[in-house]
Parts: sequence; structure tokens; C-alpha cells
Amino acid sequence: MIFKTRIGHWRITFTIAPVIDVKGVNSTLQDGNHIPMWDFDNIPLEKVAHVLEIVQYVYNLPTIFILNSGKPNHFIAYCFKRLPWDLCKLVVATARYVDPNFFKYGVYRDHWTLRVTPKESGIPHCVEVIKSPVQEDCNVRDLKSWTQYETLADNTPMRKREWNFAKR
Repeated sequence: MIFKTRIGHWRITFTIAPVIDVKGVNSTLQDGNHIPMWDFDNIPLEKVAHVLEIVQYVYNLPTIFILNSGKPNHFIAYCFKRLPWDLCKLVVATARYVDPNFFKYGVYRDHWTLRVTPKESGIPHCVEVIKSPVQEDCNVRDLKSWTQYETLADNTPMRKREWNFAKR
């Protein structure tokens, strides 16, 4: 539930929503570069794999790992390719169907974040690997930071309202 009011040039917002604490990994590498990460909501696996195969081909990327994030047709993906931030943004944006909020907040924060711990809907688990002859040039140990953050619980009325709105 969100309460908003405006007083002059100020907006005051108060939100009540059930949240859950989760852990995630950030895309930033020790040297300041990034790895590409993607988030897809309500997109079938076949479409996700197809768009990532195109991105992989266009940018000559190594193997891409696709994980189900816990709910049907909700996927995250990543590959271990060291990229400067500006190029990484372009690579992620090239993938059709990437969640616009994931992209927007990643650009705003200067890194992507993907959840790695369980949520009510489940733990992310690998469902497909898009192989490539291109060698990876970094690995999970090169990632600079892991973070704990809060996210809306899966079965909140707010989530259901957003879903219904999106279907209209």
C-alpha cells in the first residue's frame, strides 16, 4: 500500500509492503569492469535463449548461463566476459525482453545485481547453458561485491495488482 501527499513542492510517500531479505551478486569485477547480467520476467525459456544466442553471436561472448529464478518463465542470465561499463550496458540492452526495471536500476546504480539466495518462489537454478567457443576471461572469484538487500515478497497484493495491470 502506498500513501502519497504533496505539500508545496514536496511529495511525501509512505509505503507498507511485505519484504524479504535476499543476497545478490553485483556485476562489478575487481578491476572495475563488469560482466553482463540479464533479468527476464514472464518470458518463456525458448525466447530468452533465442535472444541471448543473438547477443552472444553479435558480441562474441563466451558461454551464457540461464537460471530460472524460482517462478515459471522468470529467468536470469550471465556470462563471464570482462567488459567496460558502457559496453556492458549496450550488451545487456541489446537483449530483447530484458526487464526494464532491472536495466533502469542497474544503470542508475552503475552495476547489475542478481539474486543468488532463495526467495519464497525458490532458489535460482541453472536450466540452460548456451555454449560458445569463446573463452571466458574472468570467473566468479573476480567479482568484487556481494550484497544483501530487500525485495517485495512474491505473493503480495501489490505484486498481484501490478501483474493484473500489466495484462490489461
